[in-house]
Amino acid sequence: MLRAVQQAARLSARVPALTRGMALEGTKFSEGEKAIEDLYFTKEDQRLMGKLLLKIKEQSDLADKHAAEGVKAAEMSALKQILAKFDLPKEVVDKLIKWKHTHY
Repeated sequence: MLRAVQQAARLSARVPALTRGMALEGTKFSEGEKAIEDLYFTKEDQRLMGKLLLKIKEQSDLADKHAAEGVKAAEMSALKQILAKFDLPKEVVDKLIKWKHTHY
């Protein structure tokens, strides 16, 4: 899984640079416009990488169900320790775990 993530990171590092270069060809941008464009592409890269990582995790969970169950149990245990003071329903805890996997 780590190898797939590293390869995806290498590929995504090359592709946005090519599209940015083509988009800027023949135009002059001020520093502010360049900063806005960089911010846009950074957010877009984050969104695409998040989708890719989620897909890789889902495929990994399907390929190795035993390891996936162990990871899920460890995550639930750690989260329950953090939230021990609060009486939260299981649905909320499951949503927190899902949020963690989709945003980090």
